[in-house]
Amino acid sequence: MSQSQSNEEKRRQVRASRAGRPRLGADKGRETILWNALQCFARRGYDGVHLRDLAQQAGVNIALANYHFGSKFALWQACLEQLQSRATEAVVAIGSLEAADLRYPQKLVNAYRIFIRFNSEYPDYGLFILQEMLAPGERQDSVKKLLIDPFQEVLMPLLSEGAEQGFIQTNDVMLLFFTHSVAISHVVAAQGLMGQFFTPESRRKETLKELLTMMVRSATGAFSQEFEEAVGTCLDFEK
Repeated sequence: MSQSQSNEEKRRQVRASRAGRPRLGADKGRETILWNALQCFARRGYDGVHLRDLAQQAGVNIALANYHFGSKFALWQACLEQLQSRATEAVVAIGSLEAADLRYPQKLVNAYRIFIRFNSEYPDYGLFILQEMLAPGERQDSVKKLLIDPFQEVLMPLLSEGAEQGFIQTNDVMLLFFTHSVAISHVVAAQGLMGQFFTPESRRKETLKELLTMMVRSATGAFSQEFEEAVGTCLDFEK
């Protein structure tokens, strides 16, 4: 083998050894792809998303997208886990209310407030769920397990407690949970369509508080002074 051939072979081996490694700044590229993908999956659905397009939007090579995620389904799973991680704080906060030293009206109002605030911060949560609820299968099962069940597990005991004490005016608290969670998620997610209710910021806060009032009134059937006072403590949805 000639010297020039030997040098070319070395260069080829170096290129091959680098092919499987992410380039400098790859972590940032991964997060950008994930951020774009979450929005696209939430708005277009699984079939409307293509890995190559997401890589282009993120300004990275398709090879880097394949390196991080390997497939569109793996990327979808990463988005699902991202939403689950974002929901954890809200789930824990609601779960802690069951044992809190508070009157029931304040517990219920706080639980709805936390859920509404979470949805207002992450509107893709409701849209992502909606896309998968239309098609039974593995993805739908995963969405229910990771995004819906955690909220159901912490809200159901609270709603059942209210029904037992006569505050919640229904015997089917599970139907109440699904009705209200879907209504809240989709109203807040539809900020493009309902922009007049969410801008400017002062109008957004009024809308979120009115939504809280509507949900509590719907659950209890009557808005007693105690519930009105509890809602009155929710002055800022950012805390």
